[in-house]
Amino acid sequence: MFDKAPRRATTPADEAGRSRVGPEDERIALRCNRRELQLLDSFVASGEFRSRSELMRAALLEFLRARSLGAAPVSPAASGERLVEVAVHLRPDEAETYRAYGRMIANGTELADVVAQLARRGEIELKVGELVERARRSVRGAAETEAELRALQESGEELSRKGVVGR
Repeated sequence: MFDKAPRRATTPADEAGRSRVGPEDERIALRCNRRELQLLDSFVASGEFRSRSELMRAALLEFLRARSLGAAPVSPAASGERLVEVAVHLRPDEAETYRAYGRMIANGTELADVVAQLARRGEIELKVGELVERARRSVRGAAETEAELRALQESGEELSRKGVVGR
């Protein structure tokens, strides 16, 4: 455990009698296996954090920050393999490119899943921007073709009304 709070039984009267000044007075206890403790201690030993508690507070803040920014929880893969969540910092234009890729090429896949899929398959090297631009050109081309088709249809109707076509 991270804190050395006394282990004694509390009664409802004890709980009611405790005055809480603010959230800074709250404590939580975490149970960790030996390997997890060794990893925590390695961060502390490296000097990155002064104590296990500081490390855990930093990890909790990062977790809360990621969740409050709308990050979707990581769902386990269908195969049952464990996934590791990694924060990725993208420029706004990169994020929009990957979102567009998700919408147009990856059948509506969310941004986080698109980035994970691209990293797994190495498609980042295939110039995702070029793939998105190609898809955008295709969509624009389809819209132009549709507009031309409407114009031809209107022209045909006009010629039919004038009696030029359909005799």
